[in-house]
Amino acid sequence: MATKKAKRIRVSMTLPDGTRKYFDGATKKEAEQKRDEAKRKIMCGYDIGNNTTFGELADIWLQEYMAQKKLHTRTKESTEGVFNRYILPELGNKKIREIKPANIDRMLLRISHLSKSTQTKVLNYTNAVFTKAIENDIIPRSPTFNKKPTADNPEKVKALTDAQCEALLKATKGTRVYPFIVVCLFSGLRKGEAAGLMWKDLDFDNRIIHVQRSIVWPISNRQGEVNDMMKTEAAHRKIPMSPEIYNLLLQEKKRTKSMYVFHTKDGSFLSAESFRSMWGIVEYRTIGGPATGHHVNATLDFHVTPHQLRHTCATRWIANGMTPKEAQYLMGHSSPDITMGIYAEYMAEQQLPETAKKISSENLRLAMG
Repeated sequence: MATKKAKRIRVSMTLPDGTRKYFDGATKKEAEQKRDEAKRKIMCGYDIGNNTTFGELADIWLQEYMAQKKLHTRTKESTEGVFNRYILPELGNKKIREIKPANIDRMLLRISHLSKSTQTKVLNYTNAVFTKAIENDIIPRSPTFNKKPTADNPEKVKALTDAQCEALLKATKGTRVYPFIVVCLFSGLRKGEAAGLMWKDLDFDNRIIHVQRSIVWPISNRQGEVNDMMKTEAAHRKIPMSPEIYNLLLQEKKRTKSMYVFHTKDGSFLSAESFRSMWGIVEYRTIGGPATGHHVNATLDFHVTPHQLRHTCATRWIANGMTPKEAQYLMGHSSPDITMGIYAEYMAEQQLPETAKKISSENLRLAMG
């Protein structure tokens, strides 16, 4: 027998602009308390009828911030990247006045694997937007109050192990994110570079990938923009097409009419939302990820990002004997320092067992006198 739904009590009040606002509660007292709290906020000058979203106010703040600071183009991209990757997916579409500390906790939980410096940037930028909301009498206080980064130490991007690569490919095979993973894992392309690939960029006869553009998703245009300028001059490059990419994309090309390798249903390039939806296929298959409500078997016991696929590719190339100079060109690094950092990290990992033996031998010699 179906249980009867509890009746909710509703009260209302007229806002200063003449519209009516309603307040629900399990009891009349609860509903009236909500109404009285709204009256107090109005008395203090707050606009409780303001429907500005976090994303809308973030766009305004970011434009003002960049104009005041006169930021370099790459710094602008980095700042927008923090919003696009870590803040807007959680808060972007929510009304400023409805965002609670619990929403901030959820956002911090989703980025808990990141370094302390990245988490600090996320909190600082988020709080800056809420500060602007306070200045404009939208909210009385920021939900970021007393929130702190959860990471104690910076966490370096780590390459996936062979077993993790196999698990990732197995978990996503047959889904629309699978070709994207294969391309990034075996070519080292950046996320935006892979998203910007067109079929005309792929020379199947000579098995060459021509990297000529990327897709960027600035806050002011979440639909995305095609950027032919690329991140650096070194980003324009030719990458040999691995057998994995060649065999997969040759079949994919037969099934599509879009000019883009990765695209939406209507054939256009991926927007920020459509890319997030596609990458969600990976997150839903990650243990501890947002799989609730989705009929998906979560089998991945590790977290993975698109950038990690690129880092894994570079590490595997170096492990297979590629020189740092060759890897620098293929990765599109403008500075050899970045490539050498990956090389040094790999060599340190490889030498760790031998280093441990040396330490053990030294300790034994000291103990024996």
